[in-house]
Amino acid sequence: MENLSQNQSKIFKGAGWLLGALLAIVADLAVFSLSDSLAAAVSAALPIQFFAGFSLEKKFQEDNKQVDTKKTKMMISSLLFGFIIFLAIYIILHL
Repeated sequence: MENLSQNQSKIFKGAGWLLGALLAIVADLAVFSLSDSLAAAVSAALPIQFFAGFSLEKKFQEDNKQVDTKKTKMMISSLLFGFIIFLAIYIILHL
């Protein structure tokens, strides 16, 4: 019989969504401070919140598997690359 303490997660359910929301708020503030456009800030923050929250929640709720650092670095770099490209296109079009 499995030990109950092995099945319990150290992080509560919903923590990934909260961290995704915090990341989205930071991105929202960064875009708003650069562009002074609420529509651009919201449109940049919503995808970040959804994808970051979903992936972090999945990562937190999985069993104690070894997480591949190469996949994690690839996810973070693709998210940052997309955000930088979005900012660059927006800034170029509105200057």
